[in-house]
Amino acid sequence: MADYLAKTAADMPVICDPEQLLAPSPKLWELYTDGAVSSEDAGAGLILIGPHREEHTYALRFNFKVINNEAEYEALLAGMRIAREVGVKKLQAYVDSQLVANQINSTFDANDKSMQSYLALVHSLADTFVDFRISQIPRSQNKQEDVLSKLAALTFNHLEKKILVEQVIKISTEPEM
Repeated sequence: MADYLAKTAADMPVICDPEQLLAPSPKLWELYTDGAVSSEDAGAGLILIGPHREEHTYALRFNFKVINNEAEYEALLAGMRIAREVGVKKLQAYVDSQLVANQINSTFDANDKSMQSYLALVHSLADTFVDFRISQIPRSQNKQEDVLSKLAALTFNHLEKKILVEQVIKISTEPEM
């Protein structure tokens, strides 16, 4: 996991606060989400992309127990709530969960009581947008969100709420100039 994070960290956007988002826009925003469950915890990775391609990245830890499909729904709902709070009117969501995308698009039935509850919440929240769409994308196109969700699902009780990510550009063994 550490090697994978190290390889992809250079390509990942900086994590930001919701206050840093730009003013709401009637143009289409994109939301990419992924949920993850580890043996101890669960979390979500979200990237909200504005109409001018500005990225707002989140890693969320869930302080409750969920199974994988519930984590996927929790990730989507968290992203939708953030989008609504900052005034997004048109939202295209992308998830790598075939189950979640197809239940929301009425291709799959939600037979489990838990999935029915999540589905009802998504539809209720979707109605608060002028335009809401959801699509399933391959896991290979959801790598950043996957890394964020796995990072959030790991146990880091000793860390502060904010993690600063900086790039180290020079190897430590190079002489100072």
